[in-house]
Amino acid sequence: MTQISKRDALRIVQSIKEGTPPSARLVHYLHVGRERWLEGMKWYLDAAKDDDLSAVRFIIGEYGSGKTHFLRMTAHMALERRFVISEVTLSPDGSVRLDRFETVWRETMQKLATPESDDEPETINGLLRRWCEQIAQSPDQLQQALSGLERIPQLDPDFRQALRGYLRAWFEESDQDPYLQWFKGDPIKPKGVRIHIDRRNARAMLRSLIQFLKHMGYSGLVLFLDELDLIMTQKPRVRDANYDVLRQFIDDADNLRNFLMLCSATPQMCIDKDKGFPSHDPLWQRLGGLLGGVEGDYRAITVDLDKAPLSDDDLMELARRLRNFHGIAYTWQADQVVPDEFLPQLIKGAKAQRGEIPLPRFVAQATISLLEVKQQNPDQELESLLPNALRDAVERIRQQERARHRQWE
Repeated sequence: MTQISKRDALRIVQSIKEGTPPSARLVHYLHVGRERWLEGMKWYLDAAKDDDLSAVRFIIGEYGSGKTHFLRMTAHMALERRFVISEVTLSPDGSVRLDRFETVWRETMQKLATPESDDEPETINGLLRRWCEQIAQSPDQLQQALSGLERIPQLDPDFRQALRGYLRAWFEESDQDPYLQWFKGDPIKPKGVRIHIDRRNARAMLRSLIQFLKHMGYSGLVLFLDELDLIMTQKPRVRDANYDVLRQFIDDADNLRNFLMLCSATPQMCIDKDKGFPSHDPLWQRLGGLLGGVEGDYRAITVDLDKAPLSDDDLMELARRLRNFHGIAYTWQADQVVPDEFLPQLIKGAKAQRGEIPLPRFVAQATISLLEVKQQNPDQELESLLPNALRDAVERIRQQERARHRQWE
């Protein structure tokens, strides 16, 4: 059995019940299959780290097929390589949307996580504070640090000035908050800074952020954009504006270093001529010949999860791991009460009742539903509990999906 704490096992179980994969620190405990695609992603991470590569990749799959899981597995591998990561999810209420990139910037700053942050977002606040604490270890480091800022290449002058102001304020124990709020994207101009971060310059400020992270000793930045398919539900003007931001990132890739942007999308986005990528000619001119991919090319711009379905053995292993974690989380002999011999029946039932729901998500939800009821009702037979567990999984997934889509105004 995998060695894992009760606290972490409970976190994994709760995340599945809520319809989301575990966090980047825990996701590898649950990962099964798709190893060749992960090898392709490792190549990108190593090239971004060692060879200054920057790239945009698309993780394609139906809702529930494992896109977010794959993103977080990549995050896990990125942290191992000392990247800073940030996972940004476009929101149904429009508070985080690609065409208003300043909202993505603000969310990125709030979700920054480092190898030292122990699975919790460190935020730009924590990152800057730790930078200052490292400098403060030696009395003569302030002037050296200020001089070092001047030598960081491709750093926006106002970004440099904000770093300088924050550092001085920290050492003088004066007010650092105006500089911190500026980094967070608030519409203010602290002393010495001429502009605030807005939709016109937020993407350009990413370059400065990456250069600063390199200066701190990190490998670069990996930015994850999840729920990209929400763009298809928007009005044509808003949709085109979102797609144009994607186009600009693809065009700018050669001008950045040590940066990966990974976007999750559905297959419909690749084929829908009215609302998907093909509806925006400038974007489609750059993507049209790339999104189809080539069989066996695991370093293509597209990771097509629907072309790499989990096998029955993978699904069995997924159910087995969830069972073991549930046993640890709730302190019961789950592996004895729900033996391996019963799991093929669970997988067969999931295949028969899932409808259009992708199997990985359905098997995960059905397994947890069954374990929850069996642990609380030990006298009931597994065979009698399975039909209700499958129906509960279907309803839970439908409720999660209904909550996802509202139109941005």
